[in-house]
Formats: sequence, structure tokens, C-alpha cells
Amino acid sequence: MTKEQTPQAKDAFTDVRYLKKLIKVVEDSEISELEIEEQGNRVKIVKNLPAHSTPVVHIPAHGAPLPPAGASEPSAGGEAAGAAAKQEDSNLAEVTSPMVGTFYRAPSPGAKPFVEVGERVKLGQTLCILEAMKLMNELESEVAGVVREICVDNAQPVEFGTRLFLIEPEG
Repeated sequence: MTKEQTPQAKDAFTDVRYLKKLIKVVEDSEISELEIEEQGNRVKIVKNLPAHSTPVVHIPAHGAPLPPAGASEPSAGGEAAGAAAKQEDSNLAEVTSPMVGTFYRAPSPGAKPFVEVGERVKLGQTLCILEAMKLMNELESEVAGVVREICVDNAQPVEFGTRLFLIEPEG
């Protein structure tokens, strides 16, 4: 291969055609950022996100969480306790995690949390942030109502399907 086909690391990051190819790769893929370092030279390409600075994830408010992989079936005693809890929570909308990540109640450390127990939330209001692979994903409410329970602690790792909030729908 010639130098034009595969630029050396020293020249690669000054070759506009090479950089344009890297940008095209990021644009055409599902990745949001690419960072390459070769021989002490570094280039980082970050895909522009629409309107919001962070992607927004919409989740079903009434989705039941999936059991963790390898979880066994509940015992008969556990089923009775679970049925009582379900009946108590039956009028509450359950907000579950749509991904594996870290749960954050506020936009930054020391900032006021997005929501508190007892607070009214509107449809589309941000409830929390889920960090996954260094991307901050705002989780928006798909139900208007009153937050009755925040089920996880700040900065706690969560799995797909983990119950995050219980919201009593209005009406």
C-alpha cells in the first residue's frame, strides 16, 4: 500500500481526506464518538446530537421489569407477598430502566434533584439521568402524576428493567 492509501500516523491527522473518511464513518454508524491515538497524535470525533445536549430516552411507564438473568422462580410464599405488593401498587405507574447504566437523580453533583417524592410531574418531564458508556441519557416521564417512590439510590448501578420510580397517575 502506498502512503496515499494509508497515511502514516504522523501525517494522517493532517490529511483532510483521511479525517473526512473518519467523520463519515462516525456519521454512518451508531457510535457517537471515535477517538484514535497513534504515535503521540490524537484525534477525537464526536457526533453532533440534535437540539438536546444529551440523547433523550422514552420508556414505557407501565412496563414490568424483566427478571435478572439466571433468576429463579419465586417460591409460593414469595408469590403471596408479591401479589399483595402488586395489589397495593396496582394504581401506580412503574418506570423501569430501559438500559444498563448508572442512575443519577440530578443533572450534576450538588445540583437539585430532577424530582422528589410527593412532587407532581408532567408528561415529558425529566425524571433522572442514566449514564451508559459515558453518555448521559435523560429519562422522561410518559405519565403525568405524583411521584410516590424513588426506588434506587443516587449513583447506583441499574440493570435493564430495574424499577426506578412509582408514579400515581393523575385522573
